[in-house]
Amino acid sequence: MENQPDYIEDFKNYLKLDKNYSINTVIAYSSDVKELFVYLRNILKINNVSEIAEIDIRGFLSKEYDKIKKTSLARKIESIKSYFNFLEKRHIISQNPVFLLELPKIEKKLPFFLTINEAEFLLNNYYFLSSQKKGKKYEFEILRNDLILEFLYGSGLRVSEIISVKYKDIELKEGYVKVLGKGSKERIIPLTFQTIDKIKKWKDYIAKANLNFKNEFLIVNRKGNHLTRRTVHRIVHESMIITGQYKNISPHSLRHSFATHLLDNGADLRSIQDMLGHSNLSTTEKYTHLSLKKLLDVYKQAHPHSK
Repeated sequence: MENQPDYIEDFKNYLKLDKNYSINTVIAYSSDVKELFVYLRNILKINNVSEIAEIDIRGFLSKEYDKIKKTSLARKIESIKSYFNFLEKRHIISQNPVFLLELPKIEKKLPFFLTINEAEFLLNNYYFLSSQKKGKKYEFEILRNDLILEFLYGSGLRVSEIISVKYKDIELKEGYVKVLGKGSKERIIPLTFQTIDKIKKWKDYIAKANLNFKNEFLIVNRKGNHLTRRTVHRIVHESMIITGQYKNISPHSLRHSFATHLLDNGADLRSIQDMLGHSNLSTTEKYTHLSLKKLLDVYKQAHPHSK
């Protein structure tokens, strides 16, 4: 039997143009829906979207349940719900099979972060210790990686934002950078003096080494190409080893550290929300739990009645 239209390409355009979702979200959502259709067509022999029932979708999800984490399962459900909501909005289906489908409850973990001393040690010593270990031969990578670390902690940027920063986005004189965050929302982030200094050193090195890269991105590899997310994760992991701090952190850990240290030092949640690019204040509020934990730890250590 010939397969009927699945409208996945239309769904992708809807996510990009109507919902303004990022490319990564569009790819993830459409990939989840494609997996569902492989199951429906190969196992249940269903070829028409109007024939899909809730029990069919639950069958697919139950097959996935033991294979993936709850967070991944929740993402799949969200993808599938978005897809069928789209079909219903476009009057492609008359009954929505995911109307009663609920997301699994996921225990929210507090984000991992560095202490102020750990973060400062990393940023103040990475260049020197890397140069000692690797030598001038790797000056390109050392200067670039040092700048990446500063962007993560000093400005709280996401990895996708760092690797997308262009020279025209940076205002060194005014001390800020313009970034395009999730949902293609532009925001302005202050730059620390250290970040400005490291950007200048990076630009000077590029100029003196006559590296006339054709693209306009600030953070690149030796060929002048875009860095991947995986490369940035590796850089952060190796930076901790080089500085003798054997904590298994990710780039997001430094972003969490940025937000937590701002809050601990008196910044208000709304300002932190703007700097992080969170669309909802509730996303930013998780950092209050971190500060509360710190407060309770101090209390337990210091107050005689807490013993």
